[in-house]
Amino acid sequence: MIRIERLTALIWKEWLQVFRDPSALMIAFLLPLIMIFLFGYGLSLDATSVKLGVALEDSSPTARSFFNALDASRYFSARYYTNRADAEAGLCDGDVRAVLVIPNDFSKRVEEGTLGPAQLLVDGADANTALIVENYATAAYAQWSATRLRELRGLDGFNKINLETRTIYNPEQSSRNCLVPGSTAIVLAMIGTLLTCMVVAREWERGTMEATLATPIGRLEMFLGKMIPYFLLGLAAALENAAVARYVLGVPFRGSILAFVYASGAFLFVATAQGVLISSVCRDQNLASQVALLSSFLPNYILSGVLFEIDAMPKALQMITYLFPARYYVVCLQTIFMAGDVWSLLNRQIGCIAVIGVVFCAAAIAKTPRRL
Repeated sequence: MIRIERLTALIWKEWLQVFRDPSALMIAFLLPLIMIFLFGYGLSLDATSVKLGVALEDSSPTARSFFNALDASRYFSARYYTNRADAEAGLCDGDVRAVLVIPNDFSKRVEEGTLGPAQLLVDGADANTALIVENYATAAYAQWSATRLRELRGLDGFNKINLETRTIYNPEQSSRNCLVPGSTAIVLAMIGTLLTCMVVAREWERGTMEATLATPIGRLEMFLGKMIPYFLLGLAAALENAAVARYVLGVPFRGSILAFVYASGAFLFVATAQGVLISSVCRDQNLASQVALLSSFLPNYILSGVLFEIDAMPKALQMITYLFPARYYVVCLQTIFMAGDVWSLLNRQIGCIAVIGVVFCAAAIAKTPRRL
């Protein structure tokens, strides 16, 4: 049974401890600024593998031969769609990273040796991947069209077929627009987990935890009292990151603050619960910080998809990424910043985060001590 008076007193005690500890405030507010500027100005990456959707409005053998050529390429994992609307829905939901639209008169124009227009729609949330997709698809299209036209009419077809390309969500193909939103996941992983576990472990070292345990506080009250202050600090840091990204670095923010807070709150719930769990098991600051770095910061840094394309990882490693909430949170961030409030995608990703959060929350409450 939660008593509001006891819980409020414990939260107030945690707030006093936070504001009396300069290192906690530095981790909460100064570290995010340093990291977001590093990601915004000092980091650029290349991707190697993408999922490509092909909308074959023309089902002729000529159009299908081009699809088969793309599907056989090591640069693409082609996915077949029967119409443009379904392909664009797959692009919006994140099922593919680009869509190549083959119109219904494609084969007719190719066989006539005239212009055979096609359109390439590229998801610009990841600017590096978008640029690679555009270059590879253009080259593959030109090579196939030239070969096909030579087979049909003995013509040099490099200039006979026109490929129209358009990058959506991130037209300027700026890597900053991809990296800066994703860096928020890394910042919150550090604040939520590292800060929480270190501060609570410090109480064990200083002996102040004994005084808390002498009170009639229950496990759930203890868990919430330890988690809520650092949850709010992390949320403030997330809003700070969003403001710097939008107004200092010029990253577009096409979604709503409500969606941003919704996704960030779900991720912070997992991060702070993990921090409380670590501090309950490891009562030494050095040990707690090492466990937090190994179990939260580094995996979220490497396996979230911010720095390294998940589709380019080995299959076994791709499966492991599903265990870390940052994988889902990064998708939410890039969607909110680049595309807007796509609630069907956001709710699916946040649902996965919530499942992981329930597991950490149950474990943290079970491990929260009530006696020395």
